[in-house]
Amino acid sequence: MSIDRNYVSEMDKFLIEFDKKPESHSESRAFEEEKYKRVHKLRDEEQAERKPGKLWESF
Repeated sequence: MSIDRNYVSEMDKFLIEFDKKPESHSESRAFEEEKYKRVHKLRDEEQAERKPGKLWESF
């Protein structure tokens, strides 16, 4: 007996369709999505070298 690794439950199908609807996106969810877009951008894209500020001059 083999395991069907491509199985998608009825609940998963429902949630996938629910996520596609614009009314399912609350204000807090939109905020979280924007926050993580920024986090992923900072993580995945090369950032310009930052000059050290006055706080680190003595180190």
